[in-house]
Amino acid sequence: MAEPFKFYECIAMVKMTGRRAADIMELLEILKTISPESIFHHMHQYFLKSHIVSPEYPNDFAVWVSSELGDNSLAEGLANLNPYDYEDIEDVRGELLRIIVEHLRNCPPPSPVLPGKEFFFNEAVTIVIPTGLEANNVGEFAKMLKEVDRSSIYFHFYEARLRLAKKKDDFSSFLEDCLACHPVAAGIKALDPYMYSTEVLREKIVGLLEGAA
Repeated sequence: MAEPFKFYECIAMVKMTGRRAADIMELLEILKTISPESIFHHMHQYFLKSHIVSPEYPNDFAVWVSSELGDNSLAEGLANLNPYDYEDIEDVRGELLRIIVEHLRNCPPPSPVLPGKEFFFNEAVTIVIPTGLEANNVGEFAKMLKEVDRSSIYFHFYEARLRLAKKKDDFSSFLEDCLACHPVAAGIKALDPYMYSTEVLREKIVGLLEGAA
């Protein structure tokens, strides 16, 4: 008998790095050496938050460039970077650097921000918490998925794919490897994590599960 799927929740404990950027050149230089954990945090914390409506820019770099530097063109370029197109956070770092450098070749750098408006680089440590919820079949899996905190969706679907260096999310892995439910697993893998909030993603996965039950 296959092992049941065990649901976990998570909490992100944010800590400061002490590094800050007052203009785009400082942001560029710090991005070259800041920890992978910091880049992960600023590119992904949006997915751990609840949103009534999706924000215009889904990562902290794009938000700051738009709101504080007033460079919407660069902000859009940074916002279009889908971190889930990459299997390694260093590849995400490289793409961030490429986008900024290419933009600066064609456009003058915006003015520095006033004190207090700098970009503050932070990191986050993920605290993983067992929920005690387990699923042995598709029906139980759908039921539990409706009940778990949205941080569980984030941990198993979003975080597993990049920070944990997996090529697919925990949900599709379980359905494919343990339940041999290949069509549903394929449907989940086809969902673009960058396009949905955790709650919308929950609805879509539950819909796929209930369609197969």
